[in-house]
Amino acid sequence: MSAPGVGAIVLDTGRDRVGEVMATVGGRVLLRPPGGGREWEAWPGDLRPAAGADALRARVADANERSRRECDGHAPPPARCRVCWEIKQGRYGAVEAGDREEAARLATAMGRHQREAHS
Repeated sequence: MSAPGVGAIVLDTGRDRVGEVMATVGGRVLLRPPGGGREWEAWPGDLRPAAGADALRARVADANERSRRECDGHAPPPARCRVCWEIKQGRYGAVEAGDREEAARLATAMGRHQREAHS
């Protein structure tokens, strides 16, 4: 598949993510979630037009991500531990960026924190 045009909604089969084409740079395609968010790069050969089910899945994933990240613009709910919340936010960012090493480090940090602070 040649690089899709800017604004096209595609499925990145390499990451199993739906994205909106933002640009093509150096043979790679820059994508971002249709509802907004961090961009990522993909090869044109890993992209295909998004089907209706793909778009629905992207909207549900976007709504879930917003619910995890947003607290109506405020600090996390009082029932949550601030350190837990910060570690989770860092891990979500690492997963979204594809940084498996950082995501694993933060998962370990969460386990350690849970044992030390909540046991």
